Amino acid sequence: MQTRTLASLALSAAVIAGAAFYVSAARDRAPVNDHAGELVYPGLAKAADRVARIAIARDGEQFEIARGADGAWTLPGHGGYAVDFAQVRKLLLEMAALRIEEARTANPALHAEIEVDGAAKGQKATGLVLADDKGEKLADLLVGRTRFGRSGTAGDGTFVRRAGENQVWFAQGRLSVEREAPKWLERRLSDVGRERMKHATIVHADGTRLDVSRDKPEQEDFTLAPIPEGKKVKSPFDVNLVAGAVEMLDLEDVRKADGLAFAGDKDFCEYTTFEGLTVRVEFAHEGENLWARFATKYEAPATPVEGAKLKKPEDAAKEAETIAARTKGWAYKIPAYKLEYMQRKIDELVVDAKGS
Repeated sequence: MQTRTLASLALSAAVIAGAAFYVSAARDRAPVNDHAGELVYPGLAKAADRVARIAIARDGEQFEIARGADGAWTLPGHGGYAVDFAQVRKLLLEMAALRIEEARTANPALHAEIEVDGAAKGQKATGLVLADDKGEKLADLLVGRTRFGRSGTAGDGTFVRRAGENQVWFAQGRLSVEREAPKWLERRLSDVGRERMKHATIVHADGTRLDVSRDKPEQEDFTLAPIPEGKKVKSPFDVNLVAGAVEMLDLEDVRKADGLAFAGDKDFCEYTTFEGLTVRVEFAHEGENLWARFATKYEAPATPVEGAKLKKPEDAAKEAETIAARTKGWAYKIPAYKLEYMQRKIDELVVDAKGS
């Protein structure tokens, strides 16, 4: 009996507290159901193919994604490098499907709390503008906090505010707006698997070098050379990693290669597969930044090599052309863990042989 009474009291207290909160909040929100179910931008679905510019702003910083006359999407601020269209398509679909669930505050003093205040320096919202090739805005939205539902994505929602309006809406679904320009880029540079690799060379800026190689595709471990006198390989695993540096290799950032000083005969690494594909990565230093450029070629081996995971000669030749076309004229920032493999030194791969 006592338990039931306490439970009733707790429930009553919660109801009263909730009612008080609702009455307070109601002063700052529009009628809940007046626009429920409406699309935030009713005409956007039909106009999506007109979108030619996407401007994203956050905390005073802005970048633009643009569609060229050929239909290709690029980042003008990154030299016109290609954008991952799957991300563009996803954003446009999410925007077109954004549907009002309920009205929230229309009080500008409360906008910052749910991150729909603005995209200027010091503000919290993400600004998102969609425009056509003539500059006509098809959507101009401030995107705020996301509220995650308890039963998968069906219960998710996003606080949004249309530019020029004080009214905030809670809209159904997630709106995925990537706020960092480089993450919109086509990031994959190469995917030449270690299981295909025959030989890899690293030549440092001081002229020192190391090589890892193997004679047959079925040979599990690579041989390191040169091994200094009195030393032995510390770990075959670490040696093998050197040969896998251009496997699943993604960029972190990109710029035009013009103006960077690449030594060419030093400060590079090179990877050659059993099929005859060679990927060369050369480095240039610019202040604290290290940039990499690619040179790719295919040369059929004198004696063809067979292996379960090797490509046909024509496919390897096509792969060389694809990588070359993608990377020509560009310089890239490479993820730190890949750079570690590309810049290994002999001393890092060997230990004293004493006691072995």
